[in-house]
This record gives sequence, C-alpha cells and structure tokens, in this order.
Amino acid sequence: MRRIDLFEATMQGWARLDPAQRERFFKAGLKAALRLDRMEFRAWLLRRVRHPPLAAPVDPARFAISDRDIALLLKTSLRADNAGRGR
Repeated sequence: MRRIDLFEATMQGWARLDPAQRERFFKAGLKAALRLDRMEFRAWLLRRVRHPPLAAPVDPARFAISDRDIALLLKTSLRADNAGRGR
C-alpha cells in the first residue's frame, strides 16, 4: 500500500474547502478526536482525506480515450475475432 503524508494531504484538502465546509469539518474532527483513540482518529482522518470533501477533484480528462486508442482497440478486436473464426 502506498504511504501518504497525512498532514500534507489534510492541508491540501483543507485549502480546497470553503469557510462553511472548513467549519463543519473542524467540528466533526473535534468530535471524532474526543471520542476516538489515536489510531482510530488517524483512520477516521485518512478516510476523510481519501473521500470528498477533502479528496482532490477527479479530472475526467484522465479517463478519456483518444481516437487513436479506439482505433487500436477496434483493430486488435477484429484480429482476435478473425483468428477465432479460422481466417
């Protein structure tokens, strides 16, 4: 599993929040810190860093498939289809 600097990730997420979200997150964190032990609080904070609102926004362009990628997929699938038919 990849190691993550929890403090740095939290501060980056904190910077993306608006003031109302910061207030809500601070109150939730304070309540969690008071009721959880050290390791449970760390796990709580790690979950918050990995999921919204602290998680970095996802860039849909990273998941886009180019025309070249589609052409390559079609070409290889046609080859596999023709090979399966005995041609």
